[in-house]
Amino acid sequence: MRILRPLSLRTDEFNYTLQILLAAMVGLLAALGNLGFGALIRFFTWVFLDLEWGALGIGRGGLRLGLIPVVLLSGGVGMILLDRLFPGDVLGYGFPNFLEMVNLGSARIKRQWIVLKALGAALSLGCGASVGREGPIAQIGGAIGSAVAQLRRLPADRTKVLVAAGAAAGIATTFNAPVGGVLFAQEIVLLGETELGNLTLLLVSTVSAVVFSRAITGNAAVFQPPTFLLRSYLELVSYALMGVLLGALSASYIHFFHATAAAFRAIKAPQWARLALGLLIVGLVAIPLPQNLSDGYPTINRAMEGHFALGTTLALTAAKFFTSSVSLGCGAPGGVFGPTFFIGTMAGASFQRTMASVLPKLTGPRGSYALIGLGTFLCGVTHAPLTALFLLLDMTQDYQIALPAMIAIVAALVVSRSLERESIDTYRLAREGKTLEIGRERMVLTQIPVESVMTHDPAVVRSNAPLTEVLRAAGDTAQLTLPVVDDAGVLAGLIVTRDLVAMLSSQADVVGLVNAYDICRRNTPVVSADSNLDEAAQLMESEDLEELPVVETIAGQSGRRLTGIIARKEIGQVLNRMAVSLSTLANTGTGIFWATGYRLMRITVPPTAGGKTMVELAPRARFGVSVLAVQNASESGDGFIPITPDRKLNPGDTIMAAGRPPDLRRFVRELEQL
Repeated sequence: MRILRPLSLRTDEFNYTLQILLAAMVGLLAALGNLGFGALIRFFTWVFLDLEWGALGIGRGGLRLGLIPVVLLSGGVGMILLDRLFPGDVLGYGFPNFLEMVNLGSARIKRQWIVLKALGAALSLGCGASVGREGPIAQIGGAIGSAVAQLRRLPADRTKVLVAAGAAAGIATTFNAPVGGVLFAQEIVLLGETELGNLTLLLVSTVSAVVFSRAITGNAAVFQPPTFLLRSYLELVSYALMGVLLGALSASYIHFFHATAAAFRAIKAPQWARLALGLLIVGLVAIPLPQNLSDGYPTINRAMEGHFALGTTLALTAAKFFTSSVSLGCGAPGGVFGPTFFIGTMAGASFQRTMASVLPKLTGPRGSYALIGLGTFLCGVTHAPLTALFLLLDMTQDYQIALPAMIAIVAALVVSRSLERESIDTYRLAREGKTLEIGRERMVLTQIPVESVMTHDPAVVRSNAPLTEVLRAAGDTAQLTLPVVDDAGVLAGLIVTRDLVAMLSSQADVVGLVNAYDICRRNTPVVSADSNLDEAAQLMESEDLEELPVVETIAGQSGRRLTGIIARKEIGQVLNRMAVSLSTLANTGTGIFWATGYRLMRITVPPTAGGKTMVELAPRARFGVSVLAVQNASESGDGFIPITPDRKLNPGDTIMAAGRPPDLRRFVRELEQL
């Protein structure tokens, strides 16, 4: 039998050192992933925009640019083929789903995303779809972090941090911006969680990634911003005005982006047809404005250098505003950061040219406004001001930009949030009734499946049972509801006992006239065994129920078989047990100060204790030991869950036990001698 040492200061230091090493490893692997992703983009760009154009006899600057839609559609064929092989993992703007997995799920990202997200987005960017590369590289880095965490069998909370570390490293190496990458993970991926230990891991990951990337590719960045120049502090007024205008434009973009996606979803046509339609539209727009193809980074650099006239910058702003929404809305894989950078740069350049003609003394050079416009629009769309600010500081290495950038960014944030509370990444989730900003208690509940705490053999009544039998069943059980089932165990409805009492008080003469089916609530809300406790609790709250049926789908049938019930009181008991933060105790030992003489111990269940329950072992009554949680040997990646009295132990399971060291040792000997 393997017994882990009680958690102590030395163990805590070892665990934290291990986490730092894992974060550094994730950073290095994410940097390699970014280099590979960049190589794929260059390859597909060569295939579609160089090799294929040459085969067709198309010159990028010639009159035959009218064949651009053909090139886009040929790229769409590759996307559809990839989607057929891996359905659900390739097409569309997937970053909101990524955030949902990290913040509302177990943070276990599919390992195949490392390759699929890179291939899909590289195809999309290579053929010219108006998308960005940043969302996919964040997901690629996050998938790498998740894979490392699963390899080490880390629980959900530690996995979440490594996923964020991988995403931070991907963004940091893309823009050569280590601090910007950290704040991207902190503000957007982790939703502003402020735990110092997590911040340290993010720093380790991004620094290792950027150092490794610079050693291979040099210190070159995606953008070559001009030297920032602030001629007068009176210019701060114009930067504030630009922030207000770009904040309003940001809110408009969020609405238009999601309205366009909804419009494509509403089209009654196969996915390949919707994708083809969107790419065709993007191709038609690119005929007069080929600068609008792909993420447009070279065009951004030219705008920062001040090469475009007012008419051109306005046209490019409108074109990217429209085509990026169409590209991602129709299903082309990619991210939204690239289009955001493009729109912000062009809008900032347009603002400078307009202000220069009206108030020349309050207006600086073209490149400065284009640069700050990039960060300002990014903040308005993502609602992440620190990410936007520090990306600008990392890219310019010039702190003179800080004051005007802060003024413009804060103005844009205030205006954008007042017009639209949700960011571009949380808008759709909010419309689906999901919020990523939940408390620690709800976060705990999202990690625990209904199956682990539900009652597996509840009291039920048959649908044809007379009312007298229903009353007898209600009196014999402590349940507040009675599921109504047919002879095959299929759920027909739910009887709420308070409804039963109310009916009898008003219609006492119906006792012999009705049966269970007549008085039950039909189309009752249900959950499945793999739903999490947070979903169940929120459903109970919205439906004003104390209990919910747990069902499973019957293959080939429309009905659902009852497998148990989950009660609000059981969820409350879980929360009470979680007063000692299992996640923290299981990994770092921090967050609780143990009195002298008490320890927490991880114990691996020996074969001799297999099949035993807490009722049979009675550790508290016999040894003075409290067993707090259990980790399933076959599903160790899912972390620890509260242990129930009738839960049978399996050989290899890990249990968390608290008590005095002598009592813990006696409990261990008992397990070995069973």
